[in-house]
Amino acid sequence: MLALLPLDNRPCNLQFPAQIAAIGDDAIMAPPVALLGQFNQPGASETLRAWLDNLPDVSALIVSVDMLAYGGLVASRKTNTDLPTALSRLQTLREWRQSRPQTPVYAFNILMRLAITMDSDAAVPHYYNVMRWARLMGEAKRFPSPEKEAERDEVRAQIPDEIIEQYCGARARNHAVNLQMVDWLADGTFDYLLITQEDCTEFGLHRAEQDEITERVKQRAVENKFALHPGADEAALTLLARHWDEDVAFSIHWSSETGKRNIAVFEDVPYEDALHSHIGAMGGRISDDSEADVQLWVNAPISGSQKDESHAEKLARVDELKTWVASLKNAIDSGAQVALCDVAFPNGADNLLMDELRVQGDILNRLVAFGGWNTAGNTTGTVLAQCAAVKRGGAGELNRQFVFERLLDDWYYQANLRAELEETARARGFSPLNMNGQGTQIEALARASMETFASELAREQFGANVRDLRVNLPWSRTFEVQVGAKLV
Repeated sequence: MLALLPLDNRPCNLQFPAQIAAIGDDAIMAPPVALLGQFNQPGASETLRAWLDNLPDVSALIVSVDMLAYGGLVASRKTNTDLPTALSRLQTLREWRQSRPQTPVYAFNILMRLAITMDSDAAVPHYYNVMRWARLMGEAKRFPSPEKEAERDEVRAQIPDEIIEQYCGARARNHAVNLQMVDWLADGTFDYLLITQEDCTEFGLHRAEQDEITERVKQRAVENKFALHPGADEAALTLLARHWDEDVAFSIHWSSETGKRNIAVFEDVPYEDALHSHIGAMGGRISDDSEADVQLWVNAPISGSQKDESHAEKLARVDELKTWVASLKNAIDSGAQVALCDVAFPNGADNLLMDELRVQGDILNRLVAFGGWNTAGNTTGTVLAQCAAVKRGGAGELNRQFVFERLLDDWYYQANLRAELEETARARGFSPLNMNGQGTQIEALARASMETFASELAREQFGANVRDLRVNLPWSRTFEVQVGAKLV
């Protein structure tokens, strides 16, 4: 059994690790959920220090620096916790390691995204303006011109000073903590440190921070115990897979050879480079089909959002996808372990691909892993960790159930139902960004719609019925859903 101090209490950070650990014949001990906060309410950092101190013997500790230091991901974007307090809380990790020198400690931390938290309708314009300003700060430095600097200053003038002060203050504090964590990696506090870059673009304020962190890593000679790549909510899964050390070999099959070099939305490096870093961080390697444990079929990134793709653009992809899906099916029919990593669009699976998979027969129920949620990094880390779990524990019923739940969440909810629920919420007079506990009607609608789709999918693709379907909106907003289901 491992211990996990998660990034927050959302399903991706608490439910997914527990499920993937179980698929891999392991188990995870996490703090009581009440200690992990809720959306804008920070986790109880001081109580969590006591939880860490009182842990029984475990095989490893996976720890979110952001949770321990600030109270979670959303709290890390605010300045409620100053730098001395954050480092004082984190000192617990040094003491923990000293008291248990034989127990591996894997730490992960987030390199702050370019935007602020979008937690209300009032925050929406500030969210986009701050993100644009942070990008332009990087562009104006990299490609200086009067026009670029004027655009930067024009955007800055639209943002209240107090928002910029809090944003820049949080960035500076978090960056100082990240640098300190590299030093702690070098002195043996951690066995591995993973820093994931949350939502960003190719240029922006984050680039200088990344450069300084990687330079510190080189100075401290810890390159072999460190990774930095796009992502966030999948980081604990990556470290879980690394701890297992299954040496998973992946052969990669791209939907588009040119698309693999695209930079995914919310990321800052070509996706192929990010994928290689994810595989390295989880302890995997790339091989050809003859040596692969898993064939990783990747629906490569496409610029823009799915809802904005034109009919002509969809038609241009249809034939290529048909051929690709036929090859994927042949691989499964030949006995290969096939995982599908759908990073074509952010915030939901590619409907064009999923519809093609559905019409070509029983493909979905024979995938050993599937993901298509939120950012490319989120999807990638989840799929890779699931593959490690399958190699360790086998592709049994727990894995089949997890694939089914991912299809309900990543495909049906994120790519289709969520937009409908957002429209309904607004029509009923409240914001889908923060329903403040008033979203029971929306949650009921989500559950009813999910029941219909789940029954159809289970019958058509899995030859099963659905029992104990659970659907709820854990943060009282439509952005994420918690899904649970059993196939019988």
